[in-house]
Amino acid sequence: MDDLLMKLVSAAITGGLIALVGYASVARRRRQVARAEATGTSIEDPTQALLGHAEQADRARDELTTQGRLAEALGPAQEAVDHWTALTQARVGRFQGERQAALLRLQELRTRAGSA
Repeated sequence: MDDLLMKLVSAAITGGLIALVGYASVARRRRQVARAEATGTSIEDPTQALLGHAEQADRARDELTTQGRLAEALGPAQEAVDHWTALTQARVGRFQGERQAALLRLQELRTRAGSA
């Protein structure tokens, strides 16, 4: 009986400590966010900027291609591949489809620019 009581007390203490650590973590994060908002800065995922650059490079490549400026479109096409590759490394298991599409578009563009 004493052994069972000790296990229950131990489990209650462990559960209490886990809850306390979780609460402290959430409170700390809230303070960080409040401070960042007060100073006008933001705590941002660094991959968000990289994602924006990849999407911008995709748009620039597509616009130049649509205008028939294939040689000029090669630069943004390579940038898009580089950015999507960096994103796949930063977020393992994500952005694989986007990277493959960018690689395919770059290859198609190289082929078309070479024949133009």
